[in-house]
Amino acid sequence: MVGATMTSAIYFDGHSARMYQVLLQVVADRVELHGTDLQKTYPRADTRLAEPFAAAPAVLYFNDGGRCEVAGPGREELAAVLGYRKSWVVRWQERWLAALAALVLLVALIVATVFWGVPAAAEKIAAALPASADAALGKSALEGLEAKRILNATRLSDQRVEQVQALMNRIVPAHPRVPVRLLVRASDALGANALALPDGTIVVTDQMILDILDKNDDFDDSGAAALTGVLAHEIGHIERRHAARVLARTSLTAALSATLFGDFSAVAAGVPAVLMNMQYSREMELEADDYALALLRQHAIAPGPLADLLEYLGNMPGVREQRNMPRWLSKSMAYTSSHPSSEERAARLRAGAPISAQPAADPSGSPTAHSSRP
Repeated sequence: MVGATMTSAIYFDGHSARMYQVLLQVVADRVELHGTDLQKTYPRADTRLAEPFAAAPAVLYFNDGGRCEVAGPGREELAAVLGYRKSWVVRWQERWLAALAALVLLVALIVATVFWGVPAAAEKIAAALPASADAALGKSALEGLEAKRILNATRLSDQRVEQVQALMNRIVPAHPRVPVRLLVRASDALGANALALPDGTIVVTDQMILDILDKNDDFDDSGAAALTGVLAHEIGHIERRHAARVLARTSLTAALSATLFGDFSAVAAGVPAVLMNMQYSREMELEADDYALALLRQHAIAPGPLADLLEYLGNMPGVREQRNMPRWLSKSMAYTSSHPSSEERAARLRAGAPISAQPAADPSGSPTAHSSRP
């Protein structure tokens, strides 16, 4: 291409969509473009040849924003004249062993980022969230649950609600991270359940309370201890600021997924975030159980009734059916469940599992309601 040899090219000036058919010639220290409506000369030092792709045109960029595209045999000639040399990345890609090694390293980096880097960063982000955010987030979460009729006014008597309040008053820490308050609500959607909101609100459903009452429609010692354990578990979620940690970790994982997958598939980008959220929730459930165990011990309340309640809830319709599945399938479902199995949690409570959370330890909050099946 040097001297009289020319090659056909398409030129774009970088300022309009107009396409110019030109002849491109490299002469000594300059690049010349010759066309019917265009005559241009660029210093060769001010040009850059883009990384070539297999069958795509070669693209030559100029310092004024313009560019030339050269297709066919002229691509190789242009690269040779400009002294183009493949980068080390391209050379690696052309060697399958090197490409395989790079792929293995990439997968290892992603795994390390998801399972170690993201959790560590999430903890720092959650800790940095201002306490004022908890009140706004908790209020927003409660309003949303009520607006969607997931939570409705309790159907229980004032006396029954006062009994539950008395149980909670007994175990609330002297200096909680945020003020803790109790709400008793009816919820057909949640059934026997309890929620810990980031602002310190604990919601206990009517069905949870009714399931704990004895045959005389009252709390016996065992029932009182079981419900106290449920409340202690929810206090653990609040004190550990689990909702903020879930939000930070899920958001970071979603951002990582979007970075890797882009718009290629919204589903593919969302799956890692969902799986990570599930695993993290399992960790936090056990942490809240340990917190509850410590709190119950502090007030001389036996954890056995709470363990019994967990097993009872685990045998409810819908949960019980899972027991009839093949062992490998039930194990797989247990892995992706947002909560550890009732049997596992009950066994840890009865065994006085190692306590990873002491009631006085330092916490951290959040913007979403955390649901618990204690």
